[in-house]
This record gives sequence, C-alpha cells and structure tokens, in this order.
Amino acid sequence: MNVLKTYAKKEFNVNLVSSAMMETAQSIWQQIIAGHPYWISGDKDIRTINFAKFLCQYTAKKTCLDLKVTVSGSERAKYIDKCISRMILKSIRDKVEDACGLGGIILKPSGTYNPSGAIDYVMPGNFVVTEKDNNGVILGAIFIDRIICGSDYYTRLEYHHFVQMNTAVENTEELKRVYVIENRAYKSSHKDSLGRMISLTDVSEWAAIQPQLIISNVEKVLFAYFKMPYNNTIDYESPEGVAMFSNCIEELRDLDIAWSMKGNEVEDSKHMTFIDERRILKADVKNMGIRTKIKLPRFVQGIRQGIEESNAIQEHVATLLTGDRITDINSILSMISTKAGFSQGQFVLDRKTGMVTATQIESDDNETVETIMDVRSALQSSIRDLIYALDKYCDIFFDMPSGYVNALDDEVPNEDIFYFKDLMSTFEQDRMRALKLITQGVYSKKKYLIEYEGFDEKEAEIMLAEIAAENNAGKKDGLFDEE
Repeated sequence: MNVLKTYAKKEFNVNLVSSAMMETAQSIWQQIIAGHPYWISGDKDIRTINFAKFLCQYTAKKTCLDLKVTVSGSERAKYIDKCISRMILKSIRDKVEDACGLGGIILKPSGTYNPSGAIDYVMPGNFVVTEKDNNGVILGAIFIDRIICGSDYYTRLEYHHFVQMNTAVENTEELKRVYVIENRAYKSSHKDSLGRMISLTDVSEWAAIQPQLIISNVEKVLFAYFKMPYNNTIDYESPEGVAMFSNCIEELRDLDIAWSMKGNEVEDSKHMTFIDERRILKADVKNMGIRTKIKLPRFVQGIRQGIEESNAIQEHVATLLTGDRITDINSILSMISTKAGFSQGQFVLDRKTGMVTATQIESDDNETVETIMDVRSALQSSIRDLIYALDKYCDIFFDMPSGYVNALDDEVPNEDIFYFKDLMSTFEQDRMRALKLITQGVYSKKKYLIEYEGFDEKEAEIMLAEIAAENNAGKKDGLFDEE
C-alpha cells in the first residue's frame, strides 16, 4: 500500500501529510497485535503472549460497554439511526479494537442505501492524508480500494478534498468553497503498480460510482476519523493517532521474555535420573555376548564420566523460581498499565489460575476511568462526524427529504444521544438499584426481568400478564376465591 500511496500522490498531483516514520510505526504495531513482534524473530526461546492485543480488546470492551446511540427527529433521522444501530450491533467493538492497535480508523459512508452496508471502515495503510488544518483536523484524503481477480489487480482511488471554485450567482462570478469527490480506476498485472487507467464501469462493483461529484454547503469532510486520545510524538506533523501501547513497546518485549523464561523453566524442570552407562548395558546372545545399550525412558539419562561406583544413580530435581518470576511479571505489567494510561495494578498475573486478568475497576482507579472516558469521548465525536456525512449522503445519493437530526444539533448534549454503562458499577449493584427504582415506581418491571433475570421479551410479557391476572382475581374474590 505504501507503493500505491506514491502513485496516488502523482495521479492527483498533491502533497501527502504522512511520513516514513508513521508508516514504519504502523507496520510495527500491526506485527505486534498480529502476534509477530520483531523481538521473537529467530529466537525460539522467546514466545509472545500478545498482551498488546489483550490491552486493545480490554479497552474496546470497556469503551463500548452497553453502548447505545439514539438518532431522532425526522424520517431521515430514523434512516441514519438504522445505519448507526447496525454499526453498533455488528462492528463497533471490533473497530474500536482496531483503532486501539493502529492509532485510529476512518468511518466513512459507502454510498449504499442498505443500512447494513452503509458504512465502510478504512484502516491505516488504506488511506493517505493530503491536507489538514492547524488543529490536526483532516481536510483531505485519498482512499485506496483494491479488487484482485485472477492475476489482475484493480485499484480505485477516491479523493476527498475542498476546492475554491468560481460559481455563477446572479450573473456574477463568485469564488465558493465546494467539496469534491473524485474516483479513478486502474488495472495492473502487478500488485505493486497501479497500471493503466480504466473506466469505473469496467469493474462491476464500481459501475455505479461517478467519476466526480461537486457538493456545495459542506462544512467538513464527509468521513470521520476515530483517533486514539494519545499524543503523537512519533510525528508531530501527522494528524493520525498512535497505538495505545506505542509508549510501552519495550515493556511488552520484557513481558514476553519474562513469560517465556517462566515457561522454559517449567518445561526444563522435568524429573531426571542419571545412571552410569555401564549399568544399562545388556548382553546380546545373538551377537556372541556383545553388550548393547538398553532403551531408556525419557526421564532416565545415561552418564559415565565422573560417576563413582558407589554413587552410580543420581536424582536431579530442578529448582523452580515461579514466585520470583511472577513478581517480575507483575512488575512489568504494572509499568505497562501506567504507560498505557491505566492505573497501576490494573493488570495482574493471578497466582492461582496463571491467567493475566484485568481487575475490577474501583473508585480509586482514576487513571483507568479517565483513559476509557477519553476514548469514549473520541468515539462520540467521530460518530457525530459520521452522522453528518450520512446526512449529506442522503442529499447526494438518495434524494431523501431533509429533516431535523438531533445529533447534528450542537445544542443537544452527548448524554441525550449516547449511552454507556457506568464504569464504576457492577452487575449486582445495577440490579439492586433497578429493584429500588421498581419499588419507587420509576423503573419498568419488564425491562428488569429482561436485563437482570435473563428472560426474553415474550417470557417477561407472559409473566407480567399472569401476575396482573392473579392480582385482579384476588381483588375480586379473595386470594383463594373465598367470599
């Protein structure tokens, strides 16, 4: 993809807001979360537990905990709500995890009316930034889409950017800022080349895409960049984010070494018995009494030099330093927690189970709570940008009647659009709170049965109907129909 970025730069005659440093860093992050970090290359004694991926999974899980997004206000808002709901239901947690591992991800309308396929997810490496403002807000980008068919490579470049264009207004020329989307297709027999330009209609998947769209009344780019809330010290000029573990890569290496050494120590601790080789020979009658070596079990080893007759059999029991190893591992985990933005001791190696687990978030875990809240805030901002892009696509592609959309109203707070589960609460705390609210008459009994007792909607309705019928019968005839 880095080669294709260079071609894209030439095709549209633009400068790229990217650097070799960021591309190298993204490649390293990708290898780490894929389970192939550079420190295990060629060293069989060091294996990876891929804690970086676990860190991303944990963050994504806490970020998206019970996430709900409500878009309302009109028929158009209902359509956008369906698109966002499909994303939340099917993809959002995986995409947040991807962003944690690579610094960010682009959420972009696909131009497809079907809500299930209305949003594309573009990973770093599949897009290149062409323009940004002083605040690091992306103002232009080229997206790279590729289809492989047999030995042929079809590539589509989609360029989003703003231009100043002369427009006719009341018989006068006026310079106006418009948003332009350009699409170009190419065919090549080599993966590292764009090849020759072809028509978009030559590829069935791209046949409906227009070569150029000029759109007025657009205030920001028609895609959203979900960026990790960590300062990019790799390349200060880049608007892209950094992986959440980018500041603790050396500690991740140390963790893999410490874990591998603990595993190697356990593997090497098998019981061994050493016996004088002269005592494990037997006479072979068929071969005129020549003594041959007896086949030994794997835990018995023959040794001759240095073994005295009186001490021909020796036992070897390896010393395990498991306690020291676990202490070292937890020390490294504590440093990883701190440098990734979590509270110290957030991740520990359980001595009983041998599993690395995340501790329950408690009231004093301010660092953990603040980090998750920062990620949630970045996600909220990117989803609102995505809703803005979807709204414009309704004008461009679907000719849908305009209408009020609450998420586009700056006066509507995030709390009225987004819902996240409280990080400080546990399931049992939530259940007891819901029971208390039921007694106060401000919480739905049906909702309680579904969320906290495991009933589905139909079962809950039947149960409540039966209770209502019993209560009505009791009021009429008494508890057991007595007069």
